[in-house]
Amino acid sequence: MGETDYYKNRAGPGTAPTGCPVDHTFSTFDESYRKDPYGELAKRRNKTPVFYSEKLGYLVLTKMKDIAEVFRKSDIFSAENVQHPVTPICDAAKEILAAEDFDVRPVLSNGTPPNHTRVRKHAQAGFSGRRIKSLEPFVRQRCETLVDEMITNGPQINFVKAIGHPLSGETIYRLIGFSEDDDQKIKDWSSNRLAFTWGKTTEEEQIEIAKNMLAYWRHCSAFVKQRRSEPADDFTSELLTIHKDNPDDLALDEITSAIYGLSFAGHEIVSNLMNNSLIQLLSKRSQWDEICNNPNNIQKAVNEVLRIDSPQTSWRRIAMKDTVIAGFEIPAGTEIFLSLGSANHDEDLFQNPEIFDIFRKNAGANISFGRGIHFCLGQRLAILEATILLETLVERLPSLDLIEDQTFNYSPNFTMRGPTELWLTWSV
Repeated sequence: MGETDYYKNRAGPGTAPTGCPVDHTFSTFDESYRKDPYGELAKRRNKTPVFYSEKLGYLVLTKMKDIAEVFRKSDIFSAENVQHPVTPICDAAKEILAAEDFDVRPVLSNGTPPNHTRVRKHAQAGFSGRRIKSLEPFVRQRCETLVDEMITNGPQINFVKAIGHPLSGETIYRLIGFSEDDDQKIKDWSSNRLAFTWGKTTEEEQIEIAKNMLAYWRHCSAFVKQRRSEPADDFTSELLTIHKDNPDDLALDEITSAIYGLSFAGHEIVSNLMNNSLIQLLSKRSQWDEICNNPNNIQKAVNEVLRIDSPQTSWRRIAMKDTVIAGFEIPAGTEIFLSLGSANHDEDLFQNPEIFDIFRKNAGANISFGRGIHFCLGQRLAILEATILLETLVERLPSLDLIEDQTFNYSPNFTMRGPTELWLTWSV
């Protein structure tokens, strides 16, 4: 089928809009940014809040008002480039993804109206309050089991591997309806999708990841076929019911594409949210003690984590027509880097933004889940998972702490932020 719209190579870096400041050093792949993105962003936000990154080939926006405007004007700023790989795909990987049956469609995160509007309407119904509530017992039970295993294997564990990654993955798989028997192979297939789209990968890595992506797409396709004849109480079956009632309103390949995309979004981002929550709370011990003494403060803590250390620090758009941003004339075709992490530290909105304060009154004004027509479908589920995790840990392991002198390593990538390892300990 050739190059897909979903994983389309960029035409190449553009040029700085006329009169726009050019930054010759800014890159999300630099060690200084990986170590402290918020410090690097603050330097720019307070001097040149809009600039062109020569290294990335993107126009960078750092202020909340400008980013919110782009999200709001979806008719001018398209999401079609959201899943385009930052690193060009090599010919061998493209050949793998050119398989005739690899027909993933841009329907949600990178979908554009009117198709996006139509598909999202149905997908949003699948994330109803009833559906989220029905998942809560599973999340609590699975969280308890993983904490039991953590205690058995302790008193030192890598939280990312022990709980963060499995809990978030298995929760989104249960929402979709995948069998528990398939969990491990789905995790294996999905393990490097972040690097493929938002990282810098070698040709060998691209080939391996492309094979996994094709295998996972085929699994999704087979699962949709199975659910057509064996419906259950899950997200996939809900979408298939809609297709059965009105095939022209929701196609089978759109259902498969929605599942294919959601399984990653609901896994990696939520894992990062849980990991970042523990880093923030345990490194500011008084804040951890606050939620131990009063678990009613946990949701406030989650909102503040989303603000100060978002699991998704940026997103992308492309200008579909000539327009103006913050006084600069932006030509059609300009690719835009929306720095959610910077907006969440914007001094115009958040007082003392570098201070982690779970009692911050406007922490919920963060933009970590986006805005507008592409606002994250899984917001409530992500917050539920992080809340249940913290409720479980403060009850069972109030002595939880970070292992001293560890260095948090973050995979170099364009968008996601979460530690590759997080070592914890507790008193026995």
